[in-house]
Order: sequence, then C-alpha cells, then structure tokens
Amino acid sequence: MERINTIHQLISAERTGSPTTFAKKIGLSRSQLYNMLDFIKELDAPVRYCKKRESFYYESSYELILNYSLKTITCDELKEIYGGFHLRPILLDGAMVNLQ
Repeated sequence: MERINTIHQLISAERTGSPTTFAKKIGLSRSQLYNMLDFIKELDAPVRYCKKRESFYYESSYELILNYSLKTITCDELKEIYGGFHLRPILLDGAMVNLQ
C-alpha cells in the first residue's frame, strides 16, 4: 500500500516524469506501473498523462483513501486458500508476506 501512496503523491504533485522515469522512481517495470495505474483508475481516479509536462496528473481533484486490514492465518488455512499449494502471497505493493 505504501507504493500506491507514493504513486498518488507523485501524481498529485505532477512530478512523475515520463512513464519509464516514473517506473524507475518507484522500483517497478513500466508494465507493472501501468498495472498499478489501472488499479488506481478502477478506483475512479481521473489519471491522465501530459507529454508536454512529461508527467501523469489528476484531471480533477482526487483524494485517495485506502483502508485495509491484515489477518494472520495458519499454514492449514493457507493450504485451503491455495488448494494445497504452498505459495508466498505478494501484496499489491510487491512486499512479500511471511506467514510462518
């Protein structure tokens, strides 16, 4: 979630740079950046890009408020969720979650 907050702040300040520069600033590939932007757009964010300013920006005022909660689960619950496969979940910001 921290990465989404950083993306939001940079867009709000119109200090993203080109898509390639923006992706490097936040430690993502360009395609991962566009996936994150698609996620933010699904939250009705009016995100646009200006070639002249070389920055993403919000077309109108936009406030991003994210609420989330985490719950510790057991290994048995993890196996039930993933159908017996032992996978390491990854949060939206790319952080790995250690369940042990």
